[in-house]
Amino acid sequence: MKSLIARLLIRKPAKSVFISLLIIVILLTGVQFIEMKTGNDTLVEPHTTVYLDNEMLGYEFGGESVIILFEAESLESLLSVDTFEVMELITTFSKKQKNIIHSVVSPYTMLEVILKQQRNLAESGLDEVTDGLVNISDQLTSTNQQTSQSLKEMGSRIDKFASQSDAFYQGIPQEQDTLNKLLYEHNGNGELRSGFADMVTDDRYTSMIITFRGGVSDSDKNDFIKGLSKSYNERLYPELDIIISGKPVLDDDIRRSMQESIQQMLALSSVFMVLILLIVFRVSWRLLPLAIIFIALLGTVGVMGWIGIPVTMVSMAVFPILIGLGIDYAIQFQSRYTEEMGKEVKTDG
Repeated sequence: MKSLIARLLIRKPAKSVFISLLIIVILLTGVQFIEMKTGNDTLVEPHTTVYLDNEMLGYEFGGESVIILFEAESLESLLSVDTFEVMELITTFSKKQKNIIHSVVSPYTMLEVILKQQRNLAESGLDEVTDGLVNISDQLTSTNQQTSQSLKEMGSRIDKFASQSDAFYQGIPQEQDTLNKLLYEHNGNGELRSGFADMVTDDRYTSMIITFRGGVSDSDKNDFIKGLSKSYNERLYPELDIIISGKPVLDDDIRRSMQESIQQMLALSSVFMVLILLIVFRVSWRLLPLAIIFIALLGTVGVMGWIGIPVTMVSMAVFPILIGLGIDYAIQFQSRYTEEMGKEVKTDG
């Protein structure tokens, strides 16, 4: 094989260089397809029973969750209209991502259920009042025709009011007193209702849990996390601190850390190799091995991109080994080439 390559280089050098450059360019284009992964499939084989059972559980009941922690100085600030307004913005943003979000659980979603129940009760009560007015008007004698007509008109207006009740249903109350009546027992004067009390810690913290559907890709999770902060950052809430956490957020930080580590490793290794080559390797084109090893490194990453091998915490170990071995072979190859060229010059002379 070596002799075949050697004969090809000697007989057709221009074509050999062109083909080599073409192969390098094709490999380099694969760099754009490389991915960094930190999911379960990088730790457990995807075909194992444990992995498949976990995936099935995710599809049925939801996968990983983003946890949003709300912190305030007091319970009053924590359960203020502003806090529920933030939760409403985040919930609205999350529910728009139906293809990746399985569920949203928070004090706001509980408040939403209570408001809908009260709305249904109000509508049913209005219907009963309307029916009662109609019955009373029918029972009135003809001498009370005017009163009967007035009652019918009143019933008609109440019925119209009930049919259009969704027009005045605007979500969370804008007055704190009205909100407190929904959150606390005894019309706002008692203890915090049990459903809300379970989600409040030390009167300073409450949380919101957003669960992804099973099988959601890392890129979709990353896009969602980026958009999450933008959904409420347009408004200022000075009395409220918001912390976004959870495994998807941690995985995103790990991927960024991996990318920064690779960049730092390449930068430091380049500096050290340049210094060593300039000091120790006293030949012409002494930095050529460095260029060769980086082409090889990018070509390896390109191959990984083309065949779908992601960069993980395990595969990252390949790059230092590749740089170390590659620079040794490149220096050795150039040294032997320089040595043979020197012998040929002496022979010709």
